[in-house]
Amino acid sequence: MDHLILKELYHDICFLTINRPEKRNALSPVLVERLRREIDEISLNEQIRMLILTGSGNAFCAGADLAYLQTISEFSEQENEQDSRNLADLFYQIYRLPKITIAMVNGPALAGGCGLALCCDYIFASSEKAKLGFTEVRIGFIPAIVMNFLIRRISLSRALHLAISGEILSAQAAHKIGLIYGVLADENLRKGTLDFAENLLEQNSFTAMIQTKELFQQLTERQIEDGLELASKVNAKSRRTADCQKGLKLFLSKQQQKWRDSI
Repeated sequence: MDHLILKELYHDICFLTINRPEKRNALSPVLVERLRREIDEISLNEQIRMLILTGSGNAFCAGADLAYLQTISEFSEQENEQDSRNLADLFYQIYRLPKITIAMVNGPALAGGCGLALCCDYIFASSEKAKLGFTEVRIGFIPAIVMNFLIRRISLSRALHLAISGEILSAQAAHKIGLIYGVLADENLRKGTLDFAENLLEQNSFTAMIQTKELFQQLTERQIEDGLELASKVNAKSRRTADCQKGLKLFLSKQQQKWRDSI
């Protein structure tokens, strides 16, 4: 088992834990590839009926790591498009997984990390430690790929505000607008999430639940494949804008950008 991903099986429930605590479980191309491989295996495993995705340490997933951000500023247009497509494919793979999926948000879930949570059917978050938001605009970037899932989770007006403002929400605020399903005390997050999963599997036909999930997605998604294709291209294009290049440079050097000063 790759050390980047920890895997635990509890009968028909699988825990996948992103294991980069020193990087706040930030996404990297290698981690994206490892997650895709694990999701593929889970998809084919008939014993597994539920996936619970979480992070090790004090974060769920804090978006892209610094080394990765530095790298994308040097990518060619073709490399940026392929990299964006890989992330979009991971999100869609989780979204369409024929299992019941839960994101157990034990700490910050920001930018792409919040998008990772939104791909799941349910999100439970720590009342004390979870923070959720799409902070891409603060460094001159846009939450292109995750918007496909954000607009399917909450009202369009709230989704637009979160994408434009980069506002970071507490678990309680995220729950209030329907971004997440439940808020649990941090000490009870794992047990409460597992209890919910077990009760769902105990009370309902797994086949019926998956058929319901598939129909629900078919009725609501319609153009999601086209949306993800467009978002991947816009994502790649955004990376090469002057604002994004400047924002990345300042972010990597830990300087705060005052965007009005550049007018």
